[in-house]
Amino acid sequence: MLALNRALTLAELAAEASAALRDQLAALGAPPNLAPAVTLKGEGGTRLTALSAADESGPGCLTFAVATSYLKRVEESGAAAVIIPPDLAVEPLKLPAVVTAEPRLLFSVCLGLAGSALRPGPLSGEAFFVDRATVSLGEGVILGPGAHIGRGVRLGARTVVGPRAFLDDGVMVGEDCLIHPLAVLRWGVRVGDRCQIHSGAVIGDDGFGYNQLPAPDGRLIHFKNEHLGGVVLGDDVEIGAQTTVDRGLVADTVIGRGAKIDNLVQIGHNVQVGRDCIIVAQVGIGGHARLGDRVFLLGQVGVGPGVTIGDDAVLTAQTGVGSGRVPAGRRVWSGSPLKPHEEQYQTLALTGTQLPKVRKFFQALKKSATFEELKTLFFAEKPDPRPVTTEESS
Repeated sequence: MLALNRALTLAELAAEASAALRDQLAALGAPPNLAPAVTLKGEGGTRLTALSAADESGPGCLTFAVATSYLKRVEESGAAAVIIPPDLAVEPLKLPAVVTAEPRLLFSVCLGLAGSALRPGPLSGEAFFVDRATVSLGEGVILGPGAHIGRGVRLGARTVVGPRAFLDDGVMVGEDCLIHPLAVLRWGVRVGDRCQIHSGAVIGDDGFGYNQLPAPDGRLIHFKNEHLGGVVLGDDVEIGAQTTVDRGLVADTVIGRGAKIDNLVQIGHNVQVGRDCIIVAQVGIGGHARLGDRVFLLGQVGVGPGVTIGDDAVLTAQTGVGSGRVPAGRRVWSGSPLKPHEEQYQTLALTGTQLPKVRKFFQALKKSATFEELKTLFFAEKPDPRPVTTEESS
């Protein structure tokens, strides 16, 4: 349960959240009509003091429900009001409701409004400048204590650099960015506007590449390739905690506009990530791979060096693509080796149900001299492995 900064009526909170959603979508370049409509059903003067999950609701709470089962739980919880989709608004409601096509989205905006007072403001302090005279700071830039600012760094207006973040020589960051504490941006990194780089992320460190030379004594010598390219992050990119993006060999590694990258992701040298991609935790992408626009890579996907993944492809968790190309198109892919999702799960289902029967057939075949014996052995029922009790034997 999250207490609101101040008590609001349902109508007031719905209006504030709707306006904030329109503003945030506009900042992302979305058309004005993209924001879903918001209407009220029931008493708009209902007083709200907190936001909560469906299972934790109580008096004064606003929550959301996207299915009838959740709505019933909310109604039984004693919540004051609920955010619901239009298909639930046709049912008789016991609570005042905000009706919108995207309940989770509107509730998330409400959380943002309530949580702004909980998050500490940017902490300004004594940063370390290698050469202050060469640094360009836009209006309203905030530098946290212990932040390292290299030579020739350029920071756009209203950008915040957290405590002990490291910005190497020549790093360029756009406007309205947030570099969290302990993030590292190495030389040759260029960051667009409205980006977030979370704590522990390392952007632009050395790529991983070696030439192998066999030595006469049997050793294999790994001769390191120098990587002198950079990393370019487009506008509205978010990089999660402990994620690494390697710089390119000669050309840049590029993360396209609007891409969202989760924690603990490895992106190799010279990778090209398209616009509006989603890359989830523990994904590994080998060097020179190419991702089209709007690609989704779910947890622990592995993409081999040089692989191309077409626009709009979705790879489910633990999918592996060692080589080749995934075609463009809004299709879901699974498994290793890669298959269309529906084929992969048909294969898994058959493996679980049919392989034991195939094994039984060949065992019976080896023991049978005639077809009749084979049928008898194959279709014989297995004895019940449970011990016979006194009651059953009697």
